[in-house]
Amino acid sequence: MKKIVLSFVLFVSFLSSAYATEGEYTPMDDIMAPDEIAEELGLPRTEADDISVLNVEDVANTEAVDLLRSFPIVIVINKKAWGPGAQRMRVYQNGYLTHEWAVSTGRERWERARSGRTYFSVTPVGYFYPRELVRDHWSHTWQTSMEYSVFFNGGIATHATTPSHYKELGSRASGGCVRLQKEHAQYLYTRIKEEGRGLVPLVKRNGMISRDRYGRAMRAVKWRTLIVVEDR
Repeated sequence: MKKIVLSFVLFVSFLSSAYATEGEYTPMDDIMAPDEIAEELGLPRTEADDISVLNVEDVANTEAVDLLRSFPIVIVINKKAWGPGAQRMRVYQNGYLTHEWAVSTGRERWERARSGRTYFSVTPVGYFYPRELVRDHWSHTWQTSMEYSVFFNGGIATHATTPSHYKELGSRASGGCVRLQKEHAQYLYTRIKEEGRGLVPLVKRNGMISRDRYGRAMRAVKWRTLIVVEDR
């Protein structure tokens, strides 16, 4: 009986640790590994291998496709730890830079999730399309949420962080996701949803354009938003 009571107390105390001060939740990507989040949503595993990627300007020069004009929304996230442009998100709409915000990407270290799973808290580089938009993803397992989530690589998403974590924006501080102030995450979520899906260039993860047997750029129906994570 003592063992049962002790187990219950430990479980309750574990769940209560998901709450931060002033009634806030601890960010989900501080509690769960990206693959655990993906499993809850039924998404593919996170692509985390290290690859070389072209920057957006290189794609225009080498692939003869202007991505900033080909997608209504292009989001460029620089996950560099420090220096000019580090930990910033640039939002281009119809070819023009419209917003630039501070973000927090992965801490880039080995960590242990609350479940005991060990993982490397990285935000992988590459070109991605949104896979799933979730207004308020709630984890029934860990009793915490991720508001205005735009999942683009397994369990990795752009999403709103809590006000107590705003001071960390501009530094590597997440479990792999891309954290934003709530109003910025809400705006991004809303605009991506408004643009919806359509015929867009088929971009490989390294930034190269998929081509058919005749060398013509291939197009497919996907979200009309392109998300680029770079480290430069």
